[in-house]
Amino acid sequence: MFLSYAFIVTVCLCHVVGQENENVPLSVVGFFDKENSIEQQMFELAIQKVNIDPKFANVFLKPEIKIIDSTDLYMTGLKVCETMESGIGAVFGPSNLESSNIVQSLCETMEVPRIETSWEDTPVNNFNFYFNPYPEPTLLAKGYTAIVHDMDWKSFTLLYQRPESLKRLQDLIQDYSGKTKPNDKQVAAISIIQLPEGNNFRPILKDIKKSLEGHIVLDCDADLLLTVFKQAKEVNLLDDYHSFIITSLDAHTVDFSSIVQNLRTNITTVRLIDPLSPFVENIVRDLNFVQQRMNLNMEPLKVNKLTVNAILIYDALNVFAKALKSLGMTNKIITEPLQCMNSPFIPWSNGFKLINFMRVIETEGLTGLLRFDNKTGHRSYFTLEMVELVDTGFKKIGLWDPERGMTYTRTSLEMLRDLYAGSKNKTFIVSSKIAEPYLMLKEGHNKLEGNDKYEGYAVDLIQMIAEEINITYEFRLRNDGNGKRDKKTNKWNGIIGEVQEMRADLGVCDLTITHERRNAVDFTMPFMNLGISILFSKPEEPQTNLFSFTQPLSFQVWIFTATAYLGLSLVLFFLARITPNEWQNPHPCNPHPEELENSLSLLNCLWFSMGSILCQGSDILPRAFPTRLCAAMWWFFALIMTQSYTANWTAFLTSNRMETTIKNVEDLDKKGGTGTESIKYGCVTEQSTASFFQNSDVNLYQKMWSGMELNGDSVMVSDNKQGVDRVKKERNHYAFFMESSSIEYEVQRNCDLTEVGYWLDNKAYGIAMPFNAPHRTLVNMAVLKLSESGALMDLKNKWWSVTDDKRCKDLKKDTAELDVNEVGGMFVILILGCFIAFLFSILEFLWNIRKVAVEEKLTLWEAFMVELKFVLKCHGTSKPVRHVEDSSSDITTK
Repeated sequence: MFLSYAFIVTVCLCHVVGQENENVPLSVVGFFDKENSIEQQMFELAIQKVNIDPKFANVFLKPEIKIIDSTDLYMTGLKVCETMESGIGAVFGPSNLESSNIVQSLCETMEVPRIETSWEDTPVNNFNFYFNPYPEPTLLAKGYTAIVHDMDWKSFTLLYQRPESLKRLQDLIQDYSGKTKPNDKQVAAISIIQLPEGNNFRPILKDIKKSLEGHIVLDCDADLLLTVFKQAKEVNLLDDYHSFIITSLDAHTVDFSSIVQNLRTNITTVRLIDPLSPFVENIVRDLNFVQQRMNLNMEPLKVNKLTVNAILIYDALNVFAKALKSLGMTNKIITEPLQCMNSPFIPWSNGFKLINFMRVIETEGLTGLLRFDNKTGHRSYFTLEMVELVDTGFKKIGLWDPERGMTYTRTSLEMLRDLYAGSKNKTFIVSSKIAEPYLMLKEGHNKLEGNDKYEGYAVDLIQMIAEEINITYEFRLRNDGNGKRDKKTNKWNGIIGEVQEMRADLGVCDLTITHERRNAVDFTMPFMNLGISILFSKPEEPQTNLFSFTQPLSFQVWIFTATAYLGLSLVLFFLARITPNEWQNPHPCNPHPEELENSLSLLNCLWFSMGSILCQGSDILPRAFPTRLCAAMWWFFALIMTQSYTANWTAFLTSNRMETTIKNVEDLDKKGGTGTESIKYGCVTEQSTASFFQNSDVNLYQKMWSGMELNGDSVMVSDNKQGVDRVKKERNHYAFFMESSSIEYEVQRNCDLTEVGYWLDNKAYGIAMPFNAPHRTLVNMAVLKLSESGALMDLKNKWWSVTDDKRCKDLKKDTAELDVNEVGGMFVILILGCFIAFLFSILEFLWNIRKVAVEEKLTLWEAFMVELKFVLKCHGTSKPVRHVEDSSSDITTK
């Protein structure tokens, strides 16, 4: 709090020469605009402490206090001149801008040091008799800027009380001027709002709440802080997602006990003094002892009520006393009556060396190390303590000084512990939606309550995170999906809207991390990686034919081939009978045979032709040139036919596999159109997949997006379930662009669906959070730990895999193996051929029995038994020949 006060100190110095040891009291006059203020008390007590302090043995001060009206400039100047007439050594104050200008002008004229102890935007090189232990304005502004940057604020709202606040924070304002919010390039990074007069700040605080800006820099008097925060609490601005930086150096004097209970807002302030420091407590104890000893009529000082101005009065008087003591050892400094009302003006002879000595002193004070600019008198070194408001009061978290910058006083482990502590005693609201397998209602959920009603991947994920960081949570469902952005208001609905408006602490489902969503909410690190792929109908299993081996050749070709076989056999038979070279001597040892034989009978020709076309050859071969030429042409024909059949059947088997109509996105683009064989394609409207096509720089995807926009509702759907149902309904005529993880889930449960092609992009699912969420680090660490331990993979397997009783039973592997249904016809032909051969064998056996019965004059049964017994022996490779003539001769002889 910057209190307006003025005071004048007149000091008479006494120098000890030789044996004389006489101390002359120095008048110290203080001008205050309020009687019995804390500054006035500190002024009197600090002077009395100097007088009894042994280290200031040759310094003796006499305080004089004047109460002035800072707005009455004439009377202020008159009183200053009146005090100068009796001789003074320095002037303290006043802090009012107009009054201080008059007093400084008089001090410059009479060469009397003027000491100020409050913030004053004094030009650096204007005055020669100016001294101020208050932090130099530009350095203090840099300190505020460094703190804001260190807290990683990309944007903020500045709430200020007075116009001079803008000067005090000029460096911070300039640093953020021209910048825009990282999540909205059309909005400036800094918003500056002045607090209205009076004590009703609720309308402004409500506007800040609606703006969704989570960072606030508050610059106002200390006595106004509690009112601002109480009203901020009334409008729900003191939640997890808002942070405050208080610029007042007197914030430590405010009792925040009424708002710190269950406080979840980060409130950070700075101070020049640690009220709990033993050094400070000892000084205050000494000052109260002086008060008791001197019987001063004032209340005892309290450490937590000492304002910065009061503290700096103590430090300034100590610097002043040290300068007097040091100068008094070598020079006899005396005060002189000064006339500032009438000219000529005769300045004080000791003022110049006194002010210069004060500027070069470096000492420790209540506000730390005091170091000054020896040319301007401003304080060039100071230390700002960065403190955070907690349940027990203020907790120091860091330091800033102009030389070293920001340094932290708490370890990373302590910071993490504070984060864990901040998440206690809070129920996190988790926004989600019904979507398999992420969140589903349990069977009999009507009888259950709370989180027990739900199950799924997202439910288990949040449960594991909650166990990891020790939090409680509650699911709240949305029925409008992940969320869509209103282009006019830039607001979102759905899960993203809940998180953006800070009505939910976490948003989890199949939320893809996109640039557009990232501008509205924050995301954790990904818990699942995926890409856009194509969901399409699985091709129907081809109908198998028992005689599929006949399909490589048409029925006409089979007829022509059979006709060629019979015709060639007949031609070969007639050629063999015509040409004389096919008639051979059956007995080569007899040069004059009675008859010639021809091996190419009709049956043999048929056998030769059959063996040739089946690539098996024959033991019967033509000998004459005509028959050989005919056989060669047949072999050539058989070669072409068998090879053509083999190649055609291979191609037939390959083309008969289960293949989709499309294999990738390029095929889908080619199949697009309005024909009977065309395939329509679409995606979920106004979601991440649609944004991918809409914002893609790839010509193919731009073309496909134009087609989807043109067809509109005829191809676009409102959610994934509609898209899956449409793919199943419009079989082979509709393709649906969908996240690969969802496709994987659907394919395992729908045997008539399949994933086609490659991923069109790479993306990830993440957990949404409001910006500036204090639990962001904790949730991120939990997700990272679950990922590294393999728990996320196990969790996906749990909800994506299906049990054996639900697994698709009719899935056919796409391999090169032939099924029995495809080659079963060859087995039928083999069995049929064997059966016909067996039938002819029986007929020949019975015909032979009849012949034996006639020749050997046996009954048919006797002949059957004789032949059957021989057959059933199953051994031997020779059969005796029965001669009818031998039997007849034996009978005659007998």
